[in-house]
Amino acid sequence: MIRFLGSTKLTIALCLLLAAGGVAGSLLYQGNTAFGKVSSFNVFRSPLFLVPGALLLLNMLFCVVPKVREMPAGKPRTWIFASLHLGIVLVSAGLAWDGLSGFVGTQYYPLGQPYAGHRDWRAGSDGTFPFTVEVVSADVRYHPINLQIGVKDSAGRKVGLFVAREGVPFAVGKDAMVVTPRKFHVDGKRLLLEASVGGEPVRSLVATEGAPATVSGYSIVPVAFRDPEPSEYIAAVRFRRPGRPPEERTLRINTPATFEGISFCIVSMDRDRYGNTIVGLQMTREPGAPLFWAGALLFGAALAGQMSLKMRRVAALSPLLLAALLPAVSHAFGVVVDRDTTWSGEVRVTEPVSVEKGATLRILPGTVVLLSGDDRNRDGCPDGGILVYGTLRVEGERGRPVRFSRIDPAKPWDEIFLKDANATIAHAVVEGAGWGLHIHDGDVRVERTVLRGNGGGARMRGTGVTFLRCTVSGNGVGLRFWEGGPRVSGSVIEGNGTGIFYRDGAGGGKITGSRISNREWDVKVGDWAAGDLDLSGNFWGGAGSRGSPRVRDYRERKGPGKVALDAELAASPRDAGADAPEGMR
Repeated sequence: MIRFLGSTKLTIALCLLLAAGGVAGSLLYQGNTAFGKVSSFNVFRSPLFLVPGALLLLNMLFCVVPKVREMPAGKPRTWIFASLHLGIVLVSAGLAWDGLSGFVGTQYYPLGQPYAGHRDWRAGSDGTFPFTVEVVSADVRYHPINLQIGVKDSAGRKVGLFVAREGVPFAVGKDAMVVTPRKFHVDGKRLLLEASVGGEPVRSLVATEGAPATVSGYSIVPVAFRDPEPSEYIAAVRFRRPGRPPEERTLRINTPATFEGISFCIVSMDRDRYGNTIVGLQMTREPGAPLFWAGALLFGAALAGQMSLKMRRVAALSPLLLAALLPAVSHAFGVVVDRDTTWSGEVRVTEPVSVEKGATLRILPGTVVLLSGDDRNRDGCPDGGILVYGTLRVEGERGRPVRFSRIDPAKPWDEIFLKDANATIAHAVVEGAGWGLHIHDGDVRVERTVLRGNGGGARMRGTGVTFLRCTVSGNGVGLRFWEGGPRVSGSVIEGNGTGIFYRDGAGGGKITGSRISNREWDVKVGDWAAGDLDLSGNFWGGAGSRGSPRVRDYRERKGPGKVALDAELAASPRDAGADAPEGMR
């Protein structure tokens, strides 16, 4: 009998039986999703699973104990071998204890109403605690809310529509007035704010849509807001057991509280149809947790010891191993340009290139830059890309453009990203990218350049971008911008899915003297676009026919941020766009 309990064949048979039971248990038992199926068979609490588990523990003990007796006492290998198996036994015992006497329950508690009932999901029935649970208070805290705030002067003229955030001040008009929105109450759309005029603070102001706050002749009113995002749920819970004073705990999301060995955690917070607050709590009891964690720690320490013993065998080979590994780790992924550099001829970019502050990357006429669409470092972005923090000079000439294109026609490269950079891009072709240009602030001038066949032509933030006589065609989106806008003149924006996308933020841009005709929309305006967009003085249509601008405005309020479409050109502007196609090939 002892030989049978300690046999390896029994170990294999029990492991296979437990594996089959685990699969069956996962398929049959639906736990706390089994509303209306409370009698779903729980394999893990049945003899079909518990008996083989107990036999496996006995099998391990009868297998390990004789072997430990045969091993030399006091040797590290003996202690490591014993600790590994003891750790497994403790982990298994902890899991079995939880399976037999553990507990998982849920209950919704109305605010201020003590209640002892709950739903016991492991038993599949309702249960009662020997104590009551009362949610004393519940609160939802939010991240600062983004707001649109309108300001008018004493004559009722609009001063502006400002995009602001709770707690962040903004300046208004020429009178050195600074407004700070402190708290916005969503239910009553009531804004608490402060203002400062000439250094004199004015506090405790309240503004609503129908009753603006007045400061120094200015009227301030909340116009719109983004839905607030919860940052934290907090509940104070009081536990009361007969014959004992009540005890109170504070619960937060992912921060449960424990009472009499049961852990209580917030899982939901809502209101009923009468406006009363209801808090959902989940209750768990895991008596086997100390055994489980003690076994896990012991097993991990023994495993580390086992690995250290094996490492001693290869210690003599470590210099050779390091020498073999050095070529693989000596080169960090990516190329850093930290001094003035010039490109010419054909340049292949198979790793991200970053141009650092103080350095200039100069690209001579006729250069072909081929960029990779592979993702060898598995960061989710193609490896072919150029990041410019310093200075970029693309010096193409008429008939000798600088061309940025794909290495593999089937794989788009990433983008040319310019962050607070100084750049001039002249007589260039940018094609086959996820986004051709990605510009954040800085001073960037793009002239006689073609952006074609990209997921997007150029996306921008800030007001420091100028496009002069460029062609933006065949992209998903031609030009997209926010928090400011580019200055575009004498250009062709046609054949894109969307030509111009003014996404959001204050500022706007000025696009004039250009030909604009696109497949779906010529202009899209996002719901949070607040500044003006000047599109006056353009020709709307193809090279030979005039059309009407197709504008899709997603803003609910059309008043703030006007899109000017007046003074349309009667004919396509001469010399608009980049060089002739033959010079761009």
